[in-house]
Amino acid sequence: MIAISKYHGCGNNFVIIRENDLPVAVKTKPEDARIAMYSDLALAVCNINTGVGADGMIIVREDPELEMVFFNQDGSRAPMCGNGIRCFAQYCADKEIRIEAEYPVKTLAGTMVVEVTQDDPFRVKINMGAPNLDPAMIAVETDAPDYLDKDIPMKDGSTMRVDSLFMGTIHTVVFVDDIDVDVLEPIGEEICNHPIYTEKTNVNFVKVVDRQTLEVLTYERGVGITYACGTGACASVVMATVRGYIDQRADVLLKMGTLGIEIGEDGNVYMEGPSVRIFDGELE
Repeated sequence: MIAISKYHGCGNNFVIIRENDLPVAVKTKPEDARIAMYSDLALAVCNINTGVGADGMIIVREDPELEMVFFNQDGSRAPMCGNGIRCFAQYCADKEIRIEAEYPVKTLAGTMVVEVTQDDPFRVKINMGAPNLDPAMIAVETDAPDYLDKDIPMKDGSTMRVDSLFMGTIHTVVFVDDIDVDVLEPIGEEICNHPIYTEKTNVNFVKVVDRQTLEVLTYERGVGITYACGTGACASVVMATVRGYIDQRADVLLKMGTLGIEIGEDGNVYMEGPSVRIFDGELE
């Protein structure tokens, strides 16, 4: 039996497992072998029909330092997850892994700094680091210094204006007049799997409500349309700021909640929002 917990951040939900709770035979395997096993485990537990059902799986690693090891629903490993790290932080508080209000968390996207701003209901602010516009970071082959304001060809012969960047993971931002899931889902799927993006991309459809507010719908690689994407909200605010649509801070409206995103004077992006524990249980 494996102890598991399930949390959600604005509807984006995750199964969380403490690496220390796994059998010794798993924990002592070489890193590559462990990651392969965790990938298979993510596929199993995230399956809505035969598993727990989730958008992703998080392994909480405590040795040699606190680390968030994140997997998408399809078993692929991702560098980071904005909603996931808020759930990670609440799990660490609930399990008393970390009782301090501020601490660092290692991820594949770098070290993120957690700041618990409220205990009940739980809210946390995360220093998500600075955006990276280098095309190499998003696995796009181009001679240009960035991949912003580009027109990519679509299957129907049209083009789509996109801005792509690395913000915790690979993101593409598309500004739209209306958020309509039925219309945008197939477009998101096509952009996500477009041959330009050799490692695929998350796709964020962004409607500018006013200079302090954005509405965002995200098509996540390895998942599809999700209720929320924290790194996607950050990427959306970054690009809305670059384009002059908003100032340095905005409330990002998601289907099941709101995130506050701010670009600090240090150039880092700060995300503040909630996390909710759904249940604790055991997996056979």
